[in-house]
Amino acid sequence: MIDPGPLDPGADTALFLQELYAHALLVRCLVTVAEQGIADRLGPGPKTAAELAAGAGVHDETLYRMLRFLASFGFFAEDDTGRFRLTPRGEFLRMNVPGSVRDRLRRPWQDLLWRTYEHIPEMLRTGVTAFDRAHGQSFFEYLGSHPEINTIYDRSTARLSQIENPIIAENYPFGDFPYVVDVGGGRGGLLAAILDRHPQVYGVLCELPQVAAEAEHLAGERHAGRWEAAPGDFLKSIPPGGDLYILKRIVHDWDDAHVLVLLKHCREALRNQARVLLIDAIMKPGNEPDPNKFMDVNIMALTGGRERTEAEFRRLFEAAGLKLRRILPLPAPVPLAMLEADLG
Repeated sequence: MIDPGPLDPGADTALFLQELYAHALLVRCLVTVAEQGIADRLGPGPKTAAELAAGAGVHDETLYRMLRFLASFGFFAEDDTGRFRLTPRGEFLRMNVPGSVRDRLRRPWQDLLWRTYEHIPEMLRTGVTAFDRAHGQSFFEYLGSHPEINTIYDRSTARLSQIENPIIAENYPFGDFPYVVDVGGGRGGLLAAILDRHPQVYGVLCELPQVAAEAEHLAGERHAGRWEAAPGDFLKSIPPGGDLYILKRIVHDWDDAHVLVLLKHCREALRNQARVLLIDAIMKPGNEPDPNKFMDVNIMALTGGRERTEAEFRRLFEAAGLKLRRILPLPAPVPLAMLEADLG
C-alpha cells in the first residue's frame, strides 16, 4: 500500500502521482511474467535474464529490463553478476505454493478485471455494479457459465485458504462446539482443518449442491462419519440445530441487504447457547491507509459487496437481532478477524 503522505501541491504530490503510474505498469509487468511462468523457471538457483528468456521463448533484453523493474518492488533480486533470484515476495508468483497469486495475475483473470474496471465511471454515475454492466450478468453467474475463469477463481482462493485455515482452526476453541456448521464453506477446507485439530467436533458443510458435491477436502477415511453436506442456498435457509455457525469470507461479497438476510437466517437457526462466528477483514475507519479500502472498491465493482468497519459490522449484527460479543484478530499472515455473536 502506497502512503501518499500530506497532499501538498509540490514535489511530494508529484512523486506520489508518478508512483501511481508506476504501480499501473507494475501490474501489467507482473501479468506478463506470470503468463510466461518466469518465477517457476527460476527454481532454487539464480539465473540470467538470457537463460530465462531462452526457456520461455521471449526477448532477453526486454525481460532483463522488466525483471530489473520488478526487482525494485521486491519480487526479484539481481546480484552483481546480473543473475536474478526469487525473493520471499516473489515466491507467491509461483504456481504450486500456498497463497500463490499467479492464477489471478494471468491474462484470463486480468482481462476480466480490466473489462470490469472500464465501467467504473458508469458505476459512479448510476450505482450499477461495474461487472454486471461489463458482462451482462452477475459475477457469480459469470463464474457458473465460464469454467476456465471459475477454475482460476477456485484454485487461487483455495491456495489462500491453505495458509488461513490451519491458523483459524488453531486460534478459536472450536472443540467447545460439538456441532459446527460452515456456511458457504466451499469445498470443505476450513471444516477439514477444524475436524483435524478438534476430534470431538462434528461438521456440516452448508453449500450449493454442485459445490458440496465436490468437497474433496473432506473425502476419505480421515473424516469418515464426522461430517455431512447440507446442500442449499444460504440466502434462503440455513440448517438449524448447530452449536456454531461459521461465515468465513462470505459477507464481503454481498451488500448490506443480503448480509442482513443471511444473519437473520443464522439467528433463526440458533439454539440458546449457539453462536455465529463471522471471519472477515475489518476495514480501518478514517484516512489511514488500509489494503481493505482497495478491496472495498474492488468488491464493489465485482459483486456489489463491500468491506466493513467494526462499527458497520456491529450495526448489521444488531439489525439482525444478534449481539456482537467479542472480536478476535487472527495472527499474521492472516489479515482477518473473528467476530463472535449470539442471541444476546
